Order: sequence, then C-alpha cells, then structure tokens
Amino acid sequence: MYEDRITIFIDILGFRNIVEKTKSDIKYSQEIFSVLDSMSSSQIKNELFGELNVNGQDSKEEEKTRLLQSEISHRLIQKSSIKVTHFSDSIVLSIGLENDMYAMSMIEYVSRLIYRLWKDFKILIRGGIAVGKLSHVDKGPLFGPAMVKAYDIETNLANYPRIILDNNAYQIITNSPSYKLLKNIFKPYSGEKVVNGSLIKIEQGFEMNLATSFKHLMNSHFTVHPANRKVVQDVIDNTTDNLKAMAKKNESLKVKEKYDYLITELEQTEIMIK
Repeated sequence: MYEDRITIFIDILGFRNIVEKTKSDIKYSQEIFSVLDSMSSSQIKNELFGELNVNGQDSKEEEKTRLLQSEISHRLIQKSSIKVTHFSDSIVLSIGLENDMYAMSMIEYVSRLIYRLWKDFKILIRGGIAVGKLSHVDKGPLFGPAMVKAYDIETNLANYPRIILDNNAYQIITNSPSYKLLKNIFKPYSGEKVVNGSLIKIEQGFEMNLATSFKHLMNSHFTVHPANRKVVQDVIDNTTDNLKAMAKKNESLKVKEKYDYLITELEQTEIMIK
C-alpha cells in the first residue's frame, strides 16, 4: 500500500479572488481551467520529458525535433510513477524514488510552474515537499505520513510564496548527479515551529521561490536561444513593479508581507549569468 515517494503539496494563493474573477470573465475562467487541466499526470509527464528547444530551427528541422520529442516523451512516460491530485485550491504531486532523473525532473517542473503561473496569470503559490511513505492513486486514495508532513510544512513553515523542502528531499537532491545542473533552483532553508504540542522542524532543507526560478531559467538551456531569454528577462524586469502595485492595492498587512518578501528575494538573488 505505502511507497516511498517525494510528495509535493501546493497551495494556490489568493484562490478565492481568482474564483471571483472567473465568474465575470469567461476568458479568464477558461484560461484558469486550462492551467489546472494541464497539471494532470499525463500532461506533466509530457512537460517533464519533452522540453527540447526548437526555436530558431526551420520548419522541417522543427518538425523532426518535435517528433523526436514525442518519441522520447512517450518512452519515458511509460516508466514514470508520477501521480497528481487536485482539490479546490490545492494540488498534490508525487513520484517514486525508483529513478533519480524522474525525481529531479519533477522538482524542476515545480520551479517552472512557479514561473509560468506568475508570467501568465500573476498567480503565486506556496508549498511543502516531503519524502516518506505515501499511498497515492490517480483519481483515488491519497494518504500517508509524507502527505501530512508536506501539508504541515506548507501550512506552518512556508508562510510566504515559496516551496519548502524537508531534510530528506535535501539529501536526495544534493546526492543526485543532476544537482549541479539544477542548483540555481534552490536556496538553503532551516526552520521550526511547534503546532499543537508537536515540533515541525527542518534542520537542513531547501527553499524554491520566484527569484530562484528566474535564476534557474536564466542559467539553463531554456534561455540559450535569444527569443526565450528575452521573454524571461522581460518578466523579470517587470516583476518588482507588479509586486509593488499588487501590494499597494491590498489592504491586508499579512498579504503585503508576502509581496515584500518576494521583492526582497528578487533584490538579493543574483539572477543573471556573470
């Protein structure tokens, strides 16, 4: 029943306001539905294993690349153990530990998701990642200690628009051959909190946020082509102003703190290649 799995619990911040907007804006409603629908197990697998850069190729070469991409993706999809569950404003993704590449690709996908939701919708997310025992069935049961821990991390330690990874995830990531390629996604994290008499503690973990996602993209194969690089750079250039404007419109001090946190992270993160 239980398997050892990397469990990712994600909460979409401001979801109530998003739902309110969908009531009067049909186009926005369709876009939000498309985003959520794209986070099915099969769609995520396609994104994980099918991201090849085709920009700048002529039409014949581009078609060849896409066919190769489809073939690679199809072969890898058959072997991956990714599971996804949606409920209300939350998403749970999990993957087994049988293959290092799959696990690291899943975490890298979350970094790209942080970027994509911000770029397209100005949506921010918060989450927790824990490694442990889990039972996760597509369109079926979802339970286990890893789920509880990931939820506790998101609820009690994340606090801001960021994803916090536990000690076990830290060990898996830093021992992976892929870590050097993905290290820009992460920054060190440690923290603890007592909740209902129980201690939730991460001694040596990681954090992922919008700033680290930007840094990863600007230093990855995704931005090798100038067209891709310009798109990401334009998003980066406008992000601080957008966050300040959003903070100014919101009366909640708690919400303002979240925007201020990201602004500080952007100011302190060395995003560009030096």
